[in-house]
Amino acid sequence: MKATLFLLVFIAPLVLINAQDTLKADTPKVTKLSIGNTIELNSNHIKFIKIKEDSRCPSDVTCMWAGQVTAIIGFYEKGVLKEEKEFIFGAQAINPDAIEEIAKTKEKTIYGYNVSPYPSSKKAIPTEEYCLELLIQ
Repeated sequence: MKATLFLLVFIAPLVLINAQDTLKADTPKVTKLSIGNTIELNSNHIKFIKIKEDSRCPSDVTCMWAGQVTAIIGFYEKGVLKEEKEFIFGAQAINPDAIEEIAKTKEKTIYGYNVSPYPSSKKAIPTEEYCLELLIQ
């Protein structure tokens, strides 16, 4: 009786744990793309062209509106610009809690994630410091 109880309580859960299938999932990766740089997707490229406007409320100021930043992204096929699109990032737009698909291939999907750095009232952000953060799955 004690042996049966021991088997049920201690050994059976170990067998059940080992019997479960393990599913391997790719971890999403956040990639930072500076202005003028590109990401290659087979024969296609995505290029961070520029920041059109940045009206985000500085981190050290209290504002009535959180603001937004607009990024211009170019889509290239075999080195030729096919389209430029505007993407808006901010509290009411694309942000880490509300990502949006930017591009998709058979193997990968690229989502808009964030724009950094975040503004401060103490210092203007030089154009070359802007980075587009993309989530690649």
